[in-house]
Amino acid sequence: MSLDDLKQKIKEEIPISSVIGNYLSIKRSGSAMVSLCPFHGDTKPSMNINDSKKIFKCFACGAAGDAITFVMKHRNLDYVEALKEICQKQGINFDSYQEERKVNPKMEMAKKILTRAALLYRKIGASNQFPPYTSFIKNRGLNDEIATTYSLGFAPNKSSITDYLKSIPDPKDRDFAISVALDIGLIRRDKNNPDAQYDTFRDRIIFPIWDQFGQVVGFTSRAIRDDQKAKYMNSVESFVFNKSNILYGFHLAKNAIREKDSVILVEGNMDQIALYHNGFLNTVAVMGVALGTSSLERIISLTKNVYLALDSDRAGFIAMERINKQLAEKGIVAKYLDFSPQKDPDDYLKAHGALALQEKIENAIPAIDVLLNNLIPEKLPEVLDRKLEILHKAFDVVAPLRSDLSATERVVGLAKRLGLKAEPSQIIKNYEDHLSKSTDKPKFIQPKKEVIEDSGPMYRDEDFIPHEDNETPFDIEVSAPEIYLSKMEKLLVQELVQLPSLLNMDKMNEILDLVTNDEVKKYIGKIRRITMEVDDREYESVVLNLTNTSEYSIDLREVVTSAFYNYKPKDADKKTKLRILFDLKNKLHTEQLKNRKEEIKKLQQTCDSEEVMTGLLNQLTEIEKTIQIIKNSKPEKSN
Repeated sequence: MSLDDLKQKIKEEIPISSVIGNYLSIKRSGSAMVSLCPFHGDTKPSMNINDSKKIFKCFACGAAGDAITFVMKHRNLDYVEALKEICQKQGINFDSYQEERKVNPKMEMAKKILTRAALLYRKIGASNQFPPYTSFIKNRGLNDEIATTYSLGFAPNKSSITDYLKSIPDPKDRDFAISVALDIGLIRRDKNNPDAQYDTFRDRIIFPIWDQFGQVVGFTSRAIRDDQKAKYMNSVESFVFNKSNILYGFHLAKNAIREKDSVILVEGNMDQIALYHNGFLNTVAVMGVALGTSSLERIISLTKNVYLALDSDRAGFIAMERINKQLAEKGIVAKYLDFSPQKDPDDYLKAHGALALQEKIENAIPAIDVLLNNLIPEKLPEVLDRKLEILHKAFDVVAPLRSDLSATERVVGLAKRLGLKAEPSQIIKNYEDHLSKSTDKPKFIQPKKEVIEDSGPMYRDEDFIPHEDNETPFDIEVSAPEIYLSKMEKLLVQELVQLPSLLNMDKMNEILDLVTNDEVKKYIGKIRRITMEVDDREYESVVLNLTNTSEYSIDLREVVTSAFYNYKPKDADKKTKLRILFDLKNKLHTEQLKNRKEEIKKLQQTCDSEEVMTGLLNQLTEIEKTIQIIKNSKPEKSN
């Protein structure tokens, strides 16, 4: 059985009131069931719960959806996590609904071994029989709660894992477990005796590494003596462990990232633990010099507010440049935290405390501005060619943002700081030419370096350099990104869902041209096809079934579910439909223009040139004229 089967079971067999009743007090009001809405400061029951339609809707704040959407919103969970929680409360075996696929015995064995190893290391560490572990916990200012949360452990100078594997009674299972442990680098063959093995990690503090679901997939270990070969030693890359696609501590931080709508990226596991311990729960650690594709998507699905809190040394700055570029290519302007003269966030916390770090976060400036500021020398060059050379380096820095306003304004501003007298339009033209040339160049993908088992800290340049298109090696369920719909996009979706005959009118294409939200565009396209394939009687159930999946954002699912709460099949004459489409088109266009106005007003606040200010005022005037033209326009008469 699959997760889709589970979704259908929840929807068809479990009353939505039963699911919501696990979290809220529900009472009957006439033929309806109502409850105080948890999504706004409700003082009288505004949330209606409809078991026959299997949806809820708050008539005060507009929150709406099915049982799964409710749990996702109320508990700040992703799609799969919400399914798990519903199963737990309803007494359903979630594991039996995992996606149908061939079970990979090797993967399953690796997970069992890694889980058992983490428990064994933790038990040894917590036994108080190994002073190096006890001293480490004390010197780092960690308490038992944090040590338990992170399952911090100790690997003694003997082969505890190897001994455990050899104690497996069944010879076939024992040989298979040992072969898998060798493959994932948890144990090694004795060079002097091919039939013997020994533990990879010995005399080391152990940090388990988890995937996004909390499954142990590897370890980082720290030396306890100066004479040990490497201060940090990690699990080797394997079919179960790909560090470029892992964010250390993500399974602990993801709810806080959602709630705070921001994430702090640090380099090492101790930095992540230190920040988490000091109340910065929305912190994760990168495990390479760049973010793998899965890690990057995982972050931006939760928030667009990213703080780069990497080490304040040369290697950390280079890593910041790489990660900032990756984020900028996704349209995210990350902010940068400099901890100088301290080396990293952990040292900064020890020196200045949590309040000082919070203040630093609040006053952080965009990383891209730090990079641009570094291009400008203390004494400006007098030679024009030197100024232009700096400007073109600035083009490279902002290029990942493409032609976004945040990029063009920065290059124009930097040109002024350099004393260039060219018009802003000419600077932007040169920048766009630079973009077109860089786009034509073939992309260079850096090859993987050979993995060194005893590498330095997990985040250094000497570590594995990932391809940008690496995929996670284990099966995951991908939740929809958190996309927010504008007021007009919500109205558009609502109107089209409630009156689907609008979708097949000629004017519909003009409206779609004004929609900038890709999710909305794709969704409307799917609904358009559905209207031509299903009977009117099936329309509601088919559309709801299509919508209420992890593929779509909660915002979209809410709008569609709300539209169906009191839905009754209807149609309208051609004149009425043309009028609706005319109004939708004008409102969408007006919303775009008003958003542009707000962007220009923000630019005015930082403008330091009369010339640029005049240009901005002219743009505002043109926008106001266009808005007035739209306001005075009238729909075409239908034949």
